[in-house]
Amino acid sequence: MASTAHYEETQYFRQTWLWALLVISGVPAALLGIVGVIADAGPGTNVLLWVAVVLVVVFGPLVLLYRANLRIEARDDALILRLWPFHLRARKVPYAEIESITTTEISPMGDFGGLGVRVQPTFYRWGIRLDGPVGYIVEGKRAVRITRTDASVLVVTSTDPPALVRTIERIGRVGK
Repeated sequence: MASTAHYEETQYFRQTWLWALLVISGVPAALLGIVGVIADAGPGTNVLLWVAVVLVVVFGPLVLLYRANLRIEARDDALILRLWPFHLRARKVPYAEIESITTTEISPMGDFGGLGVRVQPTFYRWGIRLDGPVGYIVEGKRAVRITRTDASVLVVTSTDPPALVRTIERIGRVGK
């Protein structure tokens, strides 16, 4: 029997600054590729085909990134996280492994250094360790902070953190 989803949300990478950066950085690569194709084209070379190949190679991955999303589900037995297409299978956080859950505000760039699945670095005398909280950072600054029974911390951005926290507390009996 399939478990019931009590809370669902999907977040997409739709930040204007991110897409401006990706498109603007792709233009010089595409131009260099097109110039290279034209410069090396011999008689009988299908230049238009090779230009199309260059454009697909440079801008094709942007289509995949545009479709990429973080799916969050609070089901009967666990919190389910899947960052498609990077996770082949969904990640499960069983409620029995959650010690506490709270809402929080984060700075994606300042705290985690970017978007996606990130590890918050901790600085110490001899350098940097990557043993800080793991973050699923996609959309916005509002998030939930999950402390697990093994003392590890998971931070997940959410469009409605209070609703996600209430659902997990109610369904998973976390913090009671």
